[in-house]
Formats: sequence, structure tokens, C-alpha cells
Amino acid sequence: MHVLVVTILFPSPGNPIPGNFIGQQVLALAERVERITVLSPAPMVPYFLSKFGRFSTKAPLPDHYVLVPNRCEVFFPKYLKAPGNLFLSWTKVQWRRLVNKTIAQFTHSCPVSIIHAHTGSVSSWASIQAAKHYRIPCVVTYHGSEVHTALTGRQQGWKLCRDSFEAADLNLPVSRSLETILRDTVKPVGRCETLLLGVDRHRFFPASELSLEPRVVFVGRIERAKGVYDLLEAWARVLVHCPNARLMMVGEDRTNGSFSQQAQSLGISGSLSLTGPLPGHHVADMMRQSRLFCLVSHKEGTPVCVMEALSCGLPIVATRVGGIPDIVLDQKTGILVEKANTQELADALVSLLRDPSKCIRMGREAQLFAHAHLDIVRTADRLVDLYREIINIRLE
Repeated sequence: MHVLVVTILFPSPGNPIPGNFIGQQVLALAERVERITVLSPAPMVPYFLSKFGRFSTKAPLPDHYVLVPNRCEVFFPKYLKAPGNLFLSWTKVQWRRLVNKTIAQFTHSCPVSIIHAHTGSVSSWASIQAAKHYRIPCVVTYHGSEVHTALTGRQQGWKLCRDSFEAADLNLPVSRSLETILRDTVKPVGRCETLLLGVDRHRFFPASELSLEPRVVFVGRIERAKGVYDLLEAWARVLVHCPNARLMMVGEDRTNGSFSQQAQSLGISGSLSLTGPLPGHHVADMMRQSRLFCLVSHKEGTPVCVMEALSCGLPIVATRVGGIPDIVLDQKTGILVEKANTQELADALVSLLRDPSKCIRMGREAQLFAHAHLDIVRTADRLVDLYREIINIRLE
């Protein structure tokens, strides 16, 4: 079996963070299929832009690299892209050309058996079009933002998500809530099954004992949609009851400094640390050094960071949105709160920070849940079984 993975983001040797969760799944799949090729087209950045703004922080992508010798190679072909979603039709044409070209280059040596596209967007649309042309099946995984933002908000590109769900041979939303939204939008021709990405339990495992320091860790983009300003307001209340508590924020700050300014205005910046984005093994270490994990997003798919925290045996404080209730058992592996309810959030954090025995009890339940339901090995096994079923249907 030769699987072609098509994705907007994928880790590279110079930057292992973007699309890391997809990279982990590909590594697991590489142990189970004969060959896997990753195609992650990268927009070309003009030289003058590469020296300014957010473009200056991006490490240059190689044309390709070998992820697993003799089994998995990753390609980053360049294409011209207008800012934002301008000239989306032109972007679609280029993506389709790149997917077709990749399939064609393996036609005689090792034909592609199936395409697996990540996100219901231009990547899935181009993959489905190429799959039709070459008469091979196509699988699409939906991660959350393309459904919650583009599809439900009818933003530019939303039809790509809708049409992908309708036409794919197999749709794999990462939460039951995403599946519900997608099914309410359009009836799929192919199959649909909720399938989590899973966690590498060899990397994300519990600490030998509970952290002595009352530290809370957050992992994700620092932006309003992640509820970070709600967290600051709640944290000011937490410090009244737990003055020694510390909040670690792991992720890219997309607030242009306003997050730090808000923390200073609330007088809580001394208890707050911003690390910036960290590689997976550093995130795992940070989790093991913390007492609990917090994510207070306004919208979500099924966040991988929450699954990683569960696997590390951390109790979770999170908002009751998206697929979070699918993986966080309220009052058993964590505490769920309503989004934007800062008092409820503060109360939940204080209740765990002041009760180490409760943290230990919930942490054990979290680890057991992760072992039973979130192991990337079991997810990869299920995914390969689904690949074979879809391929066999096409051959009948």
C-alpha cells in the first residue's frame, strides 16, 4: 500500500512544530504500510517579504526530506499564493496540479493506492479531484477550524469543506460534534467515522509524582479565540486564593503584545511565563512539571494538546466546546466550564490547586482514559484497516 498524505502544514527539519500532530500520525503509519509520501505545498514568499514581519521568523523549507528511510519522504513544492484567500480559484488550480504531478511521478515505480488529505479546504478539494482523475479513493480528516470557522461562518472557502465532505470516499472528523455539524450541512456519498489522531504515549507519559509547584500549563496559540483573555481575568482571581501559583503559556503570541499588556494591567505578570512555541518533547516535559492543564477556547475540534495532557496524567480544566467533552470526563478526568465564564473558570482552577489529592485522583483517571482511548498505535491500526476497506471497495 502506498499512501499519499496531502496537508497544509507538516514538520520540517528546521521547524518541527507546524503540523506536528500530523507528523506523529505519519510516523505511526510508516510502520504499518509499505510506503507513505507526504505532500505539503508551501506558498512562495518574495525575498523582500522574507525579511519582514512574521515571514522573517519562518525557517526556510527544503524541497524535500526523508522522514523514514525507504518508507516515507516529504515534499514541499512551492506555489504562488495571494495574501489571505484572494484568488482562491488560482490557488485551487495550483494545488490540484501539484497533487496530480506527485501521483504521476509514482505511476510506474510505486503507484499511489489512496490519498489522505488533512483539513476540509483546498488540500482536500485538490486531493478529491486528483483521486477522481486517477480513480483511487480519497480520505479526508477534519480538524476543527475549517468547520467551526469557514463552514459554519460561511467564510470564503467554506464550499471546499462542504464539497469535500460530500464527495470523499471516507470522512474522518476528529470529534462527534464536528461530525454532527458536517452531517447537518450536507449528506456524504462516502462513509463517515469519528477518529481521533491519538497520542504517542512513549513521549507523553506521567511524572513519577505530582508536581510540588502549583503550576498550570496552557498549550496553544495565544489569541482571543483560545479564550486567553478570559484566562487572564480568571487567573487574577486564582492568585487571591493561591498566591504561589504559576501559569505557563506555551505557544505563539498572536496578540501583538496585548496579552502581556493585559497581564501587566491586572498586576499578574509576575506569576505568568510565556515560552513561545516548543517542540513536542519539551511540551511533554513541561506537562510533567505541572499540576494541571488548562484550555479555555471558544471553539475547538478535539485538541491534541488536551489528549497529550491526559496521557501525561494531568487533570484538565477546559471549556465545554467542540470535541473536548468527548475526551474530558467532567469531575472524573477534569472539570468542564462554560466558555467566557471567568468566575467558574477561576473556581475550577482553585479547587484543583488547593487539593493535591484530587489532582492525583483525576490524573490517574486521565492516564487510564488516555491508555484506553487515545493511543496513537491503536488509531494508526484502525486507520490502516479503514484504508484497506476503502481500497477493496474500489476494486470490487
